Amino acid sequence: MNKFIRKIKKYAAPSMGFISVFFFCFFLSAQEPSGAKSPANSVQAFQVNPAVDSAVDSALKGDAREVSMRGCVAFSICHSFDVQLAKLDLYVKETDLMYREAVFDAFISGGASYTEDKLQQLSVFAADDSQTNEYYVEIEKTLPTGTELSAKWSDTRFWSNNTSYTSKNPSHSAELLFEAVQPVGKNFFGYVDRGKISLTRLAIESADFEMKDTIETFIAKVEKLYWELVFAKKSLEIYTDMLERAKKLYESDKKNFGIGMIEKVDLLNSEANVEKRKAEFVASENAYRRAEENLKLAMNLEEEKRIFPRENLDFEYVGKKLPDCLMTAFEERQDYKTKKKDVDYMGLDLKIKANEKWPEIDLNASLAMNGVESKFNKAFGKTTVADNTYYYAGIEVVIPVENKEARAEYKRVEFEKEKAIVELKETERTIITEVGNAYRDVLTFQTSLQYFGRAVELQTEKLTEEEKRFEYGRSSTKRIVDYQRDLLLAELENAAFLLKHRQARVDLDKAMGTIYYKYEDLI
Repeated sequence: MNKFIRKIKKYAAPSMGFISVFFFCFFLSAQEPSGAKSPANSVQAFQVNPAVDSAVDSALKGDAREVSMRGCVAFSICHSFDVQLAKLDLYVKETDLMYREAVFDAFISGGASYTEDKLQQLSVFAADDSQTNEYYVEIEKTLPTGTELSAKWSDTRFWSNNTSYTSKNPSHSAELLFEAVQPVGKNFFGYVDRGKISLTRLAIESADFEMKDTIETFIAKVEKLYWELVFAKKSLEIYTDMLERAKKLYESDKKNFGIGMIEKVDLLNSEANVEKRKAEFVASENAYRRAEENLKLAMNLEEEKRIFPRENLDFEYVGKKLPDCLMTAFEERQDYKTKKKDVDYMGLDLKIKANEKWPEIDLNASLAMNGVESKFNKAFGKTTVADNTYYYAGIEVVIPVENKEARAEYKRVEFEKEKAIVELKETERTIITEVGNAYRDVLTFQTSLQYFGRAVELQTEKLTEEEKRFEYGRSSTKRIVDYQRDLLLAELENAAFLLKHRQARVDLDKAMGTIYYKYEDLI
């Protein structure tokens, strides 16, 4: 074996420089592109944040817990099917990058065959018995420059029983062949191949924006459901207070009726008021449970668990002017980023389609070295020596005469780019309208709440004063019942406007595209 290796080194010395350079370029290009993103890493990113999941689960252990807005959103993000499906859609899309980069994969092929020929021959010079053994190994690789490289080593062993007309029997014919094809027309230096990979990266970025937009829409839904639960809690508190007031009035009327200070009709009116408040209280309890179940459905929380909101139904001032809100929206909106990325995608695709209309012009080059000996090691050694060489260089041109398919693809992408630009402008107009409407809604409800707050204070003060007059016999049961109803309606309207204000605030955050980044550490 050592003797064989020394002979190979001896024969290989004159041409090993060329072969070394060839294989260095070949295997260097086989490395994974630095910009490639491993789908395996993405799948790992799909795992739920353990710290967030543990904190949320501990907060919801037990039959009933008081939870905050952030706690509900955190639990929803970790357990919602909508969020999981949005992430999985992105991870599926990310696998397209590896699929596109497969055009630069290296392939190794090989084969072996044995042939024995004992057929009767017409010529007296032909051998009656011959054996042929063939072996080959080939490596093929496409570089990012579009260059198609291949290296093939083969050996053919031949033996026959007729040795009169063969110098070597058996004989080994070994050959080492290098081939290169470089496109300089269509797919100019790999422009189309690299461009399609860039298109895939742009598509993945768009899918990422779409995933964020889906998650942001879901979080906005959870926030609105949470505020509906807070509103239901506030309404239940209002109806509870009104029921207690009605009961207190009824007890007072029973005493007054017993001593003859009021008529029976006033007692009946007071009792009817209690029954009505009980009916409203029962309906309010059901409304609270409905709001709770709707939130639990979005959170994907078990049916047996109960939750109670920690926040109160109050209002929050907007700390930005409308121009600042619009600027934030154009910087953060995921749908706007998606539309801009679509324009970039179509622009690059249009350039690729323009190149695909070019004729196919390929530069071909090959180098072969062979050796024919009776021994395998000697024949193989000659394949690395530049004495027995074969060179070829040429050019191949294919010109499509009509080229209808490529021209049609170019026109299609050209129209799609124009469509993407129009959709981008439409999105810009939509953003301006949505942000403007949401901003004005927040300010309107904010102003209205100041008046409603004052109205509730006045109605409370009015009822309090009338109750004092009632204690001295200077008021009637009907007036107290009417004033209680006035206070009830004022408090309910105030709570309803607080809910609208909170929902408008969520709509404004969604219109500005800031909801996702508010909970980004939980996603």
